Amino acid sequence: MLFICICVFLFSAFQLGKIFYNYYTIEKESAELVTQYVEEPEEEKEDPLKRVVNFEELQNINSDVIGWLYIPDTKIDEPILKGENNDTYLYTDLYMKSNTAGNVFIDEINSRDFSDDNTIIYGHNMKNGSMFAELLKFRKLSFAETHKISLWTPKKKLRLKVFSAYARKADTTLPVEFGSDEKKSMFIKEITERSEIRGGVSQKELRNAGQIYTFVTCSYEHDDYRTIVHAIERG
Repeated sequence: MLFICICVFLFSAFQLGKIFYNYYTIEKESAELVTQYVEEPEEEKEDPLKRVVNFEELQNINSDVIGWLYIPDTKIDEPILKGENNDTYLYTDLYMKSNTAGNVFIDEINSRDFSDDNTIIYGHNMKNGSMFAELLKFRKLSFAETHKISLWTPKKKLRLKVFSAYARKADTTLPVEFGSDEKKSMFIKEITERSEIRGGVSQKELRNAGQIYTFVTCSYEHDDYRTIVHAIERG
């Protein structure tokens, strides 16, 4: 009996060790990507978009790299990829190696140049707080008001402001194109009413909003739920 207990303990310890080592590797690789491919000048603290992302080198490694996402004071600091489909980078890293954290990637039906009415961006909610785990913090108004999203593409830099955040079933339909201003207004009204935060963005800003950027990750309050965060460009 003692021998069995010792075996069970050793097996459990081994499994836990594998999990913690996996989390360590994920965070280490993310940090190395920033060190290797992002230049951070001193004034970056005042303006995150002063950072310079070396897309040429990134795309030499993997031509599917189309952007970079950064949210100051969080662990979200990752390249954005566009795969052949939504499974391509679900459990595959930038170097095309198997990785439980996968990559941050846009929806398979979105355009590579972020030109759609609504670009949908996915990332895992890792239990060690990496990848998109901290996206859930945007469901608190105090966090949404004090944290802006920075997004780079090879051709432009964007400052994004969150105006809606909520949890929803995974089968929630998110349009990529609206087809008309009326349908766009209806979508904005729907997700604003659904939101758990209020007052972060004025009605005037929403009326004049251009493209929408939607961030999606797993959410664990109910089975098969997702946290969904919507942002618009800010002036």
